[in-house]
Amino acid sequence: MKRKERSFLEDLQAMEAFRATVTRRDVLKYGAAAAMSFGVMDLIAACEPAHSTSTTSTSKTPTDTLVVAVEGDIDTFDPAFTVGSKPAQTTIQNTFDQLTQYKHQDKTVAGVSFTGVDTESINGMLGESYETKGNQVIFTLRQGLTYSDGTPITATVIEQGYRRIFEAQGISYFLLSMAAVPDPDHIKALDDRRVAIRMDAPNLLLMKNNTMHNTSALDIKDIRAHSTATDKWATDYFKKNLAPGNGPFMLDEYVPGDRIVLKANPNYYGDKPKLAKVIQKIVPDAAERELLIKRGEVDMIMVPPIQDLPALKQDPGLQVLTFPNPRNIFLEMNNKMPPFDKKAARQAVSYAVPYASILKDVYRGYAQVNRSIIGNGMPSSDFSTWHYSTDLKKAADMLSQAGFPNGQGAPPITLTVRADWQEAERAAILIQSNLKQIGLNVSIQKVAFAPFNEQEQGRKLHMWIDEWLSWVNDPWYHMSWNVSSTSPTNYVSYNNPAVDDLVKKWTLSLDVQGRIDGSKEAQKLVIDDAPHAFLVGANWNVVLRSNVKGYVYYNDELNRYAYMYKS
Repeated sequence: MKRKERSFLEDLQAMEAFRATVTRRDVLKYGAAAAMSFGVMDLIAACEPAHSTSTTSTSKTPTDTLVVAVEGDIDTFDPAFTVGSKPAQTTIQNTFDQLTQYKHQDKTVAGVSFTGVDTESINGMLGESYETKGNQVIFTLRQGLTYSDGTPITATVIEQGYRRIFEAQGISYFLLSMAAVPDPDHIKALDDRRVAIRMDAPNLLLMKNNTMHNTSALDIKDIRAHSTATDKWATDYFKKNLAPGNGPFMLDEYVPGDRIVLKANPNYYGDKPKLAKVIQKIVPDAAERELLIKRGEVDMIMVPPIQDLPALKQDPGLQVLTFPNPRNIFLEMNNKMPPFDKKAARQAVSYAVPYASILKDVYRGYAQVNRSIIGNGMPSSDFSTWHYSTDLKKAADMLSQAGFPNGQGAPPITLTVRADWQEAERAAILIQSNLKQIGLNVSIQKVAFAPFNEQEQGRKLHMWIDEWLSWVNDPWYHMSWNVSSTSPTNYVSYNNPAVDDLVKKWTLSLDVQGRIDGSKEAQKLVIDDAPHAFLVGANWNVVLRSNVKGYVYYNDELNRYAYMYKS
């Protein structure tokens, strides 16, 4: 381990801080596959801000290298299966291009101005152009495209990449099926440079859904090289190994639990990155990430502690960027586990949540009010039927209606939070306190990044806090993922046939007003069923050294390092 760490320091030339003594990061890295239960005082202590207030005036990192302290490790290197880990998704997004991408746009949202993207304007990426003919979209590839290992990219390679998505049942097959592309036979190479995607019905979602890194095509040559008799599409291999990509960067080194290193792709077809290297240093502890950027040992940190952002904004050596968006922070309840298999029990929890305290004391001005499955800023968002203002008496009454007067007969509840997320820890403490007052016995457990995602995706959690920001700014896209009973990411196992019928009716519709009205009807049903409690709509925040430039906010919140540089 020390040998690897010295190599990392030599590569950065001046990163002496990474030979620090064992911290909570190391505990998580080596021993936290199992959950750790904490009492209230433990959680409060774990959320304390860093005590050091000094910031170095200069960065200690090379000018052609961006060092980013990220919050977690890779869960998979397979584009078709990424869903939980932003470091994994960011790595794939920077090493693979898609057929198309959103156009950049200067925006102002909730008084905040920034460079973002126009999700209604789609430009070519691997595809130099595209045209729609009836139910078919035809993409024409750029000439001379190759993967980073020099393998040519043809229309047949793209077709086979999409076939893998469907037949391996990657998470991204749901993206295409949602947009009326139900199987791989709907995607055909017309010749060496043209690929056609056929829809069963024209709709507003295909072009948007097809911009995402999840639709990245792996080279069929690499798939065949690593396939087995029981794993035709090499899903086991690519979970742990990144395939040669076609994006502006390529993987240089990966040390699990420590770092993900990218280097500029010399064969990239587009504008060459200004950065020679990007080092994503895995630092699960938020306070430690903050200390590293203040000391100049990293250039950028992800998921900064919100409670420290006001002070960090005053530091001339740093810049704090914040982006309002339609994100939902949920308190999620497993609708198949008692007591949450009863609607009245879920409603009781919804009445007990201290919403105002979470907004004011936890998010401190870096969040908006959220009161629906469709968050503020997404078309058709409607808070008018939400009725769960904090009311402990009403909560107790609903708990009695569920058959648990004063909590009697209710099973103990485990409230799970990710170990890297301070705001979730603080919100959990407030929720635990209120639920105790209506008789519910709630214990809080912290789980490291990767096992949290694994347990959530396996629908094994009881009650937990998580977030969702849809990468397509469309209410039916959002509800297809979150409240459709057939969705692979409906982790609470919510099931309402009336909501399913609305999703089926309106997702592909071209009737703009009908889609809005139908969305409001579905929101009302979901609010009443209370599969989640809507805590806040949190901003996306990043902290950078003052000499880091070129950050572009995408609605998937994945860093695009190709646009970034250091002055």
